[in-house]
Amino acid sequence: MMEPVSEPDEAPPLDEVGFTRAIEALRPALRGYVLSIFPHPHLCEDIVQETMLFAWERRGEFKPDTNLKAWIFKTAYFKTLAQRRDAQRDKLVTFSEDVLQKIAGAAEERASENDRRLSALQGCLSTLKPQDFALLKLKYLDRGSLTAQAREQNMAPNRLQKALSRLRLALRHCIEEKLAAFQ
Repeated sequence: MMEPVSEPDEAPPLDEVGFTRAIEALRPALRGYVLSIFPHPHLCEDIVQETMLFAWERRGEFKPDTNLKAWIFKTAYFKTLAQRRDAQRDKLVTFSEDVLQKIAGAAEERASENDRRLSALQGCLSTLKPQDFALLKLKYLDRGSLTAQAREQNMAPNRLQKALSRLRLALRHCIEEKLAAFQ
């Protein structure tokens, strides 16, 4: 049985719904972690799914005063090792286990940093004017055309592009300020 790393400020609920929400919230970070240590996208989702299933089946063994993320990531690490052994038989893997361990450690640190960056980005986005948020949504979520949008608004396309550039710069500065405040 794996012993999770203690982190006193993290205590997810033990009821089934709360546990499910807690592990599902970790899914994007877990997917990134697995991809960083085993760069085979077609197998990544299988490893993530196996890890989530394992966590669900063993939820009774999880201690609420320990770090759920560390427990899930360690499980994913071992599931990845098993998948790696299978892939080695098929001649798909070139990393040694030592190198994989180093990559896994760095990926776990990076996942924590990404959580802080995402939190900072969410905070910065919440301060935007509605029209600025709409412009970002058009470009990055809807994948819309700035040229078409500029035509709709009777303005030069480069004006929207410059506005987007200024927005990205302002967001970058805002994120950097928020990250500096975390430290």
